[in-house]
Amino acid sequence: MEEKLSLLIQLQEIDAKIRTHIAQKNRLPEILTTLELRRVSINDDLDKVKETLLAEQKIKRDRDKDLETGVQKVEKLKTRSSEIKNNKEYQALLKEIEAAEQENKAIEDDILGLMEKIDAAAGRITAAEQRAKEEAAEIQVEQKQHEAAFAKLEEELKEIEEERQKAIARIPKQLLSQYQKLLGTKAGIAIAEARGESCSGCYMSIPPQVYVNVKKNEDIINCPNCGRILYFKETITQNNA
Repeated sequence: MEEKLSLLIQLQEIDAKIRTHIAQKNRLPEILTTLELRRVSINDDLDKVKETLLAEQKIKRDRDKDLETGVQKVEKLKTRSSEIKNNKEYQALLKEIEAAEQENKAIEDDILGLMEKIDAAAGRITAAEQRAKEEAAEIQVEQKQHEAAFAKLEEELKEIEEERQKAIARIPKQLLSQYQKLLGTKAGIAIAEARGESCSGCYMSIPPQVYVNVKKNEDIINCPNCGRILYFKETITQNNA
């Protein structure tokens, strides 16, 4: 019976490894999705910077047209000087020319400001493109690393599954059926160590006589509280030494 208990302990350890490997394997799609979202976010940031540049360039083109119109207006006003008949009209014309020139000056200031913004946006684009390139390279490396890890997990899982098949072949069907039923209903712990007159699976006390019998490792004894199969580790360890 001690050998059967040892096999159950071994099987439970194997099943724990399988669960761990499957959990890690199942995380890969989430990891790859996160990497893809990171890539999309980087490209979105780059697109926003480019949109800002395009917007500033459009505003500058519009202001360039405004300035061209303003310059033409001043030129036309100046050509009217030959039509002036008196000083009053001449003073009025000078004021109109001055106002137009001031407006043109304000447009020129706007254009200068826009040119500075365009230069700054162009610089941000260069920096963003470099950052996007570096991030894309890092993401690609991470993706390959995770895919390699996934492939390794697959290989290890196959080996562990083969190990499991060898283990269950040595366990009586009835006992294996009991173990598998407990494994599915007891949070992956079907066989638990009895320690200090308590079950290490549910942490409840075991009746003294039951504990004495468990320490012998001569029979399949279930915890009276949670139903898990109990074993005494020290006896198994000593006999396996």
